[in-house]
Amino acid sequence: MWFVLIVLALGLYIYRKIFQPLQFWKVRNIPYEKPLPIVGNLLDSILKRKSLSEILTELYFKYSKHRYFGFFSFRTPTLMINDVDLAKQICIKDFEYFADHRIFIPKGIDKMWDKLIFIREGAEWQEHRKISSASFTLGKLRVMFSNLSKCAQRIMTSLHKNNKMVTGNMRPFIMKIANDFTLDAFMGIQCDSFNDPDNALLKVAVNTYLNPRMKGFLFFGTAYNTFPFLTKFFQWKFFPDTGRDFYRKIVRETLEYREKHNITRIDMLHLLNEGLLENLRENKKDPDNDEVQDEIVSQLMGMYFANFDSFTLTLCNCMYELALNPDIQERLIREIDETWANCEGNLPHDTLMGMTYMDMVYKELMRLRGNAILAERIVTKPYTIQPVLPHEKPVHLKVGQDITFPLYSYMRDPKFFPDPYKFDPERFNEENKHKIDNRAYLPFGEGPRKCIAFRLISVEIRLMLFHLLLRFRFVPTEKTVIPFVESKRHNILTSEHGYFINMEPRKDIDETYF
Repeated sequence: MWFVLIVLALGLYIYRKIFQPLQFWKVRNIPYEKPLPIVGNLLDSILKRKSLSEILTELYFKYSKHRYFGFFSFRTPTLMINDVDLAKQICIKDFEYFADHRIFIPKGIDKMWDKLIFIREGAEWQEHRKISSASFTLGKLRVMFSNLSKCAQRIMTSLHKNNKMVTGNMRPFIMKIANDFTLDAFMGIQCDSFNDPDNALLKVAVNTYLNPRMKGFLFFGTAYNTFPFLTKFFQWKFFPDTGRDFYRKIVRETLEYREKHNITRIDMLHLLNEGLLENLRENKKDPDNDEVQDEIVSQLMGMYFANFDSFTLTLCNCMYELALNPDIQERLIREIDETWANCEGNLPHDTLMGMTYMDMVYKELMRLRGNAILAERIVTKPYTIQPVLPHEKPVHLKVGQDITFPLYSYMRDPKFFPDPYKFDPERFNEENKHKIDNRAYLPFGEGPRKCIAFRLISVEIRLMLFHLLLRFRFVPTEKTVIPFVESKRHNILTSEHGYFINMEPRKDIDETYF
């Protein structure tokens, strides 16, 4: 008798935990992709048969006649928003109902993770977004530009000393640039990773960046969220302890050195420190405690690795596309040479950002090879999606419900971008740019929760590309895989086969640059 009861209880538990959640969309009469137990709709991603972007885009077109459909991230049901008008309504007009991000890792496991602005909720998020956003204003970036420009020229001088072709997989090469650039922008640290490739700053950055949980952010984050008991049991953390302790030491030493020597340098460390201290004073809290420095370390680490990742992948993808499109590359080189000649060796921020063809290339790069595959939100107030199409009925969303926007798919929809897989900067020329549907062009997300550092990465990529093409041309090699194949091993938009590009020194370069 007891055995039968135990079996029945176990069966009921398994049904409620594994099989009942799979009926979530069916009982609500919402079209959905049939899931498998435990893995939901992610089996092909788990087995590395398809990339996450490929899975989402296939479903985006499969359900193209619907404004939304049901999807399962493991056991978690998420409403996939297919309609760009509905996406804009949720992200902007009705933002107060969808104000938070999904909590990928249960709170209390990783204290550094808990403090990231990406994770903050409600009033706490608003308070910290105000502090962080102030660091990325156009005025602040103009002030920082001089230091970034000097850093770019130091990097090029290091490359010029070798005076030879750069070959092989470009990712390790670009990681060195990303490390030096990001350290300079965020902490004012001048690092020469080309002449000193074994420096501790580069090693820790690369080891942390290549951490499987960092590279598989969406996959691991969803798994953590779906099976929180495993996260708590194994004490899984997103940031390795070694990286956290290393950067905490760097931040503390840098702040102490600046205070002791009365140094003010406009970078992210200074701006965050000033913003947090001002916030503490306004709230009448003690600014002299470890919590403040932990806050700075957390925000800097989050921003640092987001920038490191975006810079590395975006520049690698840019080199790939320009190598495969020499006509586009040559036109960009001509504009760069003309601009450099006119500014007499001193490139101002507004001149760089005002370059017409550079702007076209960058915008098309972010459409086709930007880092954002999706954006997500959590319902924070009960909300109803009213019917618009004949087959629709009201959809009542409860607090805590997941919402996902397939940004990658929007930007590869031919109704918005004809011949969407072609790298074509002419989409953004004077004649055509009015045809761009800004509802679908969302490389950084949309609304108050969009990426706050979009201006910084725009400046960094354009600046480094400017200086690289003053000295080099990007040329494909026999190892360059054509066409581009997206990685099935990482849930980010990167190449499956690496970035094998030659950087050939230009013979027509003006040596006075150096």
